[in-house]
Amino acid sequence: MHISSVKFPRITGRTVLCLLTTDTGAVTLHCHSTLPIRADQEQHRSEWFKDALRQQRQMPEIRSGESELYVCQDLLFDLGVTEM
Repeated sequence: MHISSVKFPRITGRTVLCLLTTDTGAVTLHCHSTLPIRADQEQHRSEWFKDALRQQRQMPEIRSGESELYVCQDLLFDLGVTEM
C-alpha cells in the first residue's frame, strides 16, 4: 500500500490517496480517517487501510462473489489492523 497526497480538509480527520497493488493490477482510492488530526500517523494509516478495504468490498466484482479480496496477514499486523 502506498499512501500519498495527505490533506487536512476538515478538523476531524485526514484524507489520502491509497494505491493498492496486486500481481494482476492496481487501484487508487480516496480514503478517509475519522480520527482527530492529533492522532499519530500509524493510527491514521490503519484507518485509511480499513476504509480502502471497505471501498473494495463495495466494488461490484467483490460484492457479487465474482472475485475475492485477499489481504496479507503480515500487512494487517504491520498496519495494526485488528478487525476487518
